Amino acid sequence: EDKQGTVVSGSITRVDARHVVMDLGRGEAVLYPQEQAQYERYKVGQRLKVYVLEIRNTIKGPEILVSRAHKDLLMYLFELEIPEVLNGIVEIKSIAREPGSRSKVAVQATQEGIDPVGSCVGLRGVRIQSIVNELQGEKIDILEWSKDPNRFIANALSPSQVHRVDIDQEEGSAIAIVPDRHLSLAIGKEGQNARLAAKLAGWKVDIKSDLDVDLSKMPTPTQPDV
Repeated sequence: EDKQGTVVSGSITRVDARHVVMDLGRGEAVLYPQEQAQYERYKVGQRLKVYVLEIRNTIKGPEILVSRAHKDLLMYLFELEIPEVLNGIVEIKSIAREPGSRSKVAVQATQEGIDPVGSCVGLRGVRIQSIVNELQGEKIDILEWSKDPNRFIANALSPSQVHRVDIDQEEGSAIAIVPDRHLSLAIGKEGQNARLAAKLAGWKVDIKSDLDVDLSKMPTPTQPDV
């Protein structure tokens, strides 16, 4: 029970159509389909890191429920692989995840002179690649967080370029204007990039091509409160 809400390692002992059973050393854990990451493949003997969701009492005794889909698994892996995150020099401000497919992580440096994105990527990408390998190829976008929602939404739509973002505070929505050649990149395959960006930033985001908008007639972007 003291491991609930943490990440532990275990090995798979059984795989069937309904769930995956793991040996955690001091007990067995169950990985149900809804907590499995899309596209991951599981096999007997495989070692995995899993997030401990809860301990549930059943007729047969306690059942340990674990997850490969929880966003805190990603948080833990960042702390494991990136000393600056563990030490609080780089802070993870927001995570949006579609498990097994793609995640976006917004980071901020808490000390002057620190590159938060570079710290997470590591030399030649070695740090982030270790996390990608643990998640069996899940793509991870790392971007800089900003208290300015215009800038943050623009960053969140990476790797697309963004001309400008216009915020409607009352509606909790935003319009992002992107170069026409980047429209499909901003939206992403099946809308994934736009969906993750909106989830990460906490805004409804509508994406428009600069060919459909007269930029000279657009209102001045909302300035953030200081």
